[in-house]
Amino acid sequence: MNILSKCLMALSSGSPMKIKDVTFSRTGADYRATLCSSSLQQMIDECIRAGANETGGILIGSYSEDGSTAIIVEATASPADSLAGRSTFQRGVKGLKHLLDARWKTGLYYVGEWHFHPGGSPEPSGDDLVSMRNIAANPNYQCLEPVMIILGGNPTGSYSLSASVFPRGKAPIRFHEELA
Repeated sequence: MNILSKCLMALSSGSPMKIKDVTFSRTGADYRATLCSSSLQQMIDECIRAGANETGGILIGSYSEDGSTAIIVEATASPADSLAGRSTFQRGVKGLKHLLDARWKTGLYYVGEWHFHPGGSPEPSGDDLVSMRNIAANPNYQCLEPVMIILGGNPTGSYSLSASVFPRGKAPIRFHEELA
């Protein structure tokens, strides 16, 4: 099944997609990530709801046959037990095990994390980097190369994205958005 088919299957609202899929890569890197437009729309909607506070959730998807590309088809809302403020976010866990168990049965998996820097840059903070390195090293996540996507700025106007992959035991790789 191609990326477009997966993205269309993930689109639950039935309305036409307003934004395009985004693919992130880096020359010479063994990894890539494609964020389906429906997932980006989920992130934007959640950021708008959060207003001036940070928010975030997990990224759910699958991998290309050769394992080099994470295909992100869902960006969850912030779990109810998350802690959020103007410049801080700690993702909770409430409901995630049940959600991931259900997605696992359909061939979808945890592939990483996303969060929002309201009015700010999408650059990862020191806390973001530490958190993702810990996730990569934790076998309970069952994800050897978790992806982190940060949306910064204003989700109703001008925003930007950053994406990185955190291969277990290696330095993180900062991606660049591929231009169509």
